Amino acid sequence: MRILEECGHQEELIEKLKNKECNECRQRMAQQILDLERATGSGIKHYCERAREHLASSMRGENPFDKYKPEVPDGVFLKPGSEEFDQFEEEGLKELSKMGFVLIAGGLGERLGYSGIKINLPVCTIEEDYCYLKYYANYALACKERALKIAPQSSGFYIPFCIMVSNDTHSRTMELLEKNNYFGLNRYQVDIIKQENVPALINNDATIAYDKENFKVITKPHGHGDVHSLLYNSGVAKKWRDLGKEWMVFIQDTNALALKAIPSILGVSRKNNWLMNSVCVPRKPGESMGAICKLVDESDASKEIVINVEYNQLDALLKAKWNPEGDIKNDEGYSHFPGNTNTLVFKIPEYYANLTETRG
Repeated sequence: MRILEECGHQEELIEKLKNKECNECRQRMAQQILDLERATGSGIKHYCERAREHLASSMRGENPFDKYKPEVPDGVFLKPGSEEFDQFEEEGLKELSKMGFVLIAGGLGERLGYSGIKINLPVCTIEEDYCYLKYYANYALACKERALKIAPQSSGFYIPFCIMVSNDTHSRTMELLEKNNYFGLNRYQVDIIKQENVPALINNDATIAYDKENFKVITKPHGHGDVHSLLYNSGVAKKWRDLGKEWMVFIQDTNALALKAIPSILGVSRKNNWLMNSVCVPRKPGESMGAICKLVDESDASKEIVINVEYNQLDALLKAKWNPEGDIKNDEGYSHFPGNTNTLVFKIPEYYANLTETRG
């Protein structure tokens, strides 16, 4: 009860909890709230306070990047089929033995009209039951095979594979893996890290949603950023570093085409010694996908960040501080700001050092 009172704006739930006739129901709800208190890291109170701040800021139309001036990000543009693409691919193939995959798979396919987990969706219609998870597993196995052809490895060599699941997807992901014998992957090379759910909110006051019929708090998976704290707290990041792996490649649950360029992307990261590489695609001006931007602090030009800016914030930011016409075309007809694919490459030693410093 004290936790809910400290959160504020939870009067209805508190009243129900006090007066619920079913003692077992009250105890179950109380235990769920205690579990959520732990799952939200800094506690439900701070979770609700942060939510109110963000919601109020959104209502006022405030731009979180207001103190920054946008600039076109620096990068390497690779066109599939070009000589440069192939050259970087050759370099990247040498790095296959030093990498591991992290698959973000915490969501369901609700927005796609699919009730199951997204990694069980068919990746193509040519072969029956060829789902995304099978495709990703086959790719990891192919990377291992190519790495062994390029250079002999120690016995027991494998390409690590980590899957971030949520409460919504954990049991069905495990069932899919077990049913298909892990799609050829050895069980010991697959790490499963589970994202905890957090309370769903029903209004700008951060009032916690609850199921009145079953008397339980309604929860949803938290943001994808949880993956970093999970990789740290689970020990997976340390394990991969201790294995001598250098590259951690983050892939999304339904983005099969991104894997076609992984060797070339590794080649770019190696040649430039990049600690982080955010993979982009050309996007049309105004297209409804996040864009990668370089943001420079207007009060201190030495401070800059390269970050994804969501499309609903991008045009206003560009009109205010980059070009009065906003998200305009470049000479090739695309936006100056490339589209974010949520495919990332981190250099593991430095990535783990940062995780250690920030505790995830």
